[in-house]
Amino acid sequence: MKNDLKHKLYMGFGGLRMRIPLVLSQIGAKKGTKGAKANADCLSKEERRVHHFIVMKMAVVKNPITADLIANELGISNDQGNEIINKLENLKTFIFRGDGKGINWAYPLSLENTGFKITASSGEQFFAA
Repeated sequence: MKNDLKHKLYMGFGGLRMRIPLVLSQIGAKKGTKGAKANADCLSKEERRVHHFIVMKMAVVKNPITADLIANELGISNDQGNEIINKLENLKTFIFRGDGKGINWAYPLSLENTGFKITASSGEQFFAA
């Protein structure tokens, strides 16, 4: 299959859009990948467990996930749950709480319409974070 897509990245400000040269966007992509890997490498097993739980639970309940729910279902204290959630959110890679309480975005899923969809192996579709 032939790929006829052309790489075009634009930066906008107000009503103006300016094309970003390929070499600059590739440099930015490499930095982004390096930062995400560094963030992932600094997570403990418990923090990974919490993140995985959030993503799996979001796919089932389709509602924001609260710290109370995480603590109750994983058998950890509310303080530990909140500490892990705060760390995951502060890394700006793994989760986001739109209202400051319930988690509505956990990579790779979003409960909000992002304009991008992913399809699970079950065929169910979700918005991509």
